[in-house]
Amino acid sequence: MESLRLTRRNFMKLVSAMGASAFLTTYKADIVKAITEARDYWHIAWLNGGACTGCTISFAQASNPDLLQVLTEITVGNSGLPIVLPDYMETIHIASGTLAEGLKEKWKHGNKGKRILVVEGAVQDPGYCIIAGKDFRDHVVEAAEVADAIVAVGQCATFGGIPAAKPNPTNAKGLSEFLKEVGINKTVINLPLCPVNGEHVVITLAAVIMGAIPELDEYGRPKMFFGTNMHYELCPYRPYYDKGQFIEVPGEGEGCKYKIGCKGPITWTDCPSRKWNGNTSYCVEAGAPCIGCSEPGWPDEFSPFYNEVPSLVSAVVDPTKLGTGIFAATITGIGVHAARRTLKGGKGGEEDEQ
Repeated sequence: MESLRLTRRNFMKLVSAMGASAFLTTYKADIVKAITEARDYWHIAWLNGGACTGCTISFAQASNPDLLQVLTEITVGNSGLPIVLPDYMETIHIASGTLAEGLKEKWKHGNKGKRILVVEGAVQDPGYCIIAGKDFRDHVVEAAEVADAIVAVGQCATFGGIPAAKPNPTNAKGLSEFLKEVGINKTVINLPLCPVNGEHVVITLAAVIMGAIPELDEYGRPKMFFGTNMHYELCPYRPYYDKGQFIEVPGEGEGCKYKIGCKGPITWTDCPSRKWNGNTSYCVEAGAPCIGCSEPGWPDEFSPFYNEVPSLVSAVVDPTKLGTGIFAATITGIGVHAARRTLKGGKGGEEDEQ
């Protein structure tokens, strides 16, 4: 990062504020210079476990063509390869069968450059996910042991997601939990959401390559993406909330979506400001309530999606009474954290540290 005009701190702030496309376009020359001087190609392997592959699709559609053009023009070291191109990515790369598996093995055992492991999907008990005759768990262990950086993309890979929902017959779990079980103590950068935001992936990979590892929160999520409360700090429907104007039926009328199940008050993400598909839209803007997919415990602890947040959260603040003179101020950041833990049944300690 010393070759950049940007400090590490400014790098993070600008990436968060500008978005991937604007940031990479504006600072392309600095990024190219830094990566070229590193003379070190970061090899990327993207493994797929128990998931729907929606995160791969979101990554592929990260932004408009301008972003893709920028990415393909930024090459790594002396390789001539763009930073967005993984060495192995079974659902996108052209190779298949033994040729594809050969690329994976080459990634594991190559002696040049450093390695980024990207995992999409939950890790399940033996026998539930077999790839090329080998259990997915073994693929993950072998890759994690040689990886210099590890990134989990999507709710399934970070916290278990839908595959881990009750009754969870396959004992699905997030990557961090699995690696701890098998004795691999390496930091995992968690990028949840269902699906992952493609810009989150692109920015994180670029940051790792450039040595600007993002600061992580207690759940392993980059604070630059998951350091703000969606409802209290970012939601464009907040004015309705403050006035006590709520939608009662999905798709009808104007107002805050709290009463139709919006989990924004207990959700930490930058969805309202970053959005998806080239800053086109996101769930709440499209008419749905936020379902809290950036959080541990999703979906079980955030269901039913179209029901109000459990009344326990209202012990901290009653959002339906804001704007009526009963409350003069909105909930504080500490209160939101308390509400989230209350929603999880008062659990602390081990769960909070995951």
